Amino acid sequence: MRISVLTGLFACTLVFVGGSASAEPSVSVNEKTTEKTVVEILGLQNSTALAVIDSVVKKESTPPEPVVIKHVVAKDETLSDIAKANNIEWQRIFDKNTTLINPNVIDVGLELVIPAVDEQLVPRELPTPAPEPVKQIVAKPKSVNSESTTAKTATSRGTSTGNGYVAGYCTWYVKNRRPDLPNNLGNASSWVSRASAQGISTGSSPAVGAVGQRGNHVVYVESINGDGTINISDMNHRALYEITNRTVNASDFSYIY
Repeated sequence: MRISVLTGLFACTLVFVGGSASAEPSVSVNEKTTEKTVVEILGLQNSTALAVIDSVVKKESTPPEPVVIKHVVAKDETLSDIAKANNIEWQRIFDKNTTLINPNVIDVGLELVIPAVDEQLVPRELPTPAPEPVKQIVAKPKSVNSESTTAKTATSRGTSTGNGYVAGYCTWYVKNRRPDLPNNLGNASSWVSRASAQGISTGSSPAVGAVGQRGNHVVYVESINGDGTINISDMNHRALYEITNRTVNASDFSYIY
């Protein structure tokens, strides 16, 4: 490549040298001058001309800078969602971003670097469960100890017969999973407060079979992980009647047991 570039720049070099004051002998060439002769002729020219040619060669041989693709994590977005959008496996994103501790727990606003398809990455070990996982508590209906308690509960608590919520929404789905809950809890945003007012146990710790509420959305707790996350199912997170299964932070919800 260097010989080709030198041949192409030969004419420019002679013009450059001819314009400078030099005691070096002049050499005439014709169209049949060989590359060897070109090199010999240029060897007689001053160092400034050769430096110009050398800089051009280096500039042409320098590869372009690789394009860095970054992604900012959006609300309710998972590593699998990001990987699918970029046509790669989520494990490669985890391997590339070494500051990411747990692939199941990513914060909104976190900036991730998307690796190139042919980029060589060092595989990282996935985090192991905590040695003492959070105890899983199965939600059970409150027991009734006397007739007076039964009468009081029936008066203060709404009926649980059937499903009185609008079909396709999160409340309708959770009611189907928890048929023991009353039909008068209203919109999702008021479920915990209304349940508590009716004597139903509520709290901030997750439990298998419990209902989780966050804002105007309710979910059903399927299982609990040892890293502070829970596995949930819900409806209308993305679209009416669509059921999704996700792993989320347990501390994001209030619970009905």
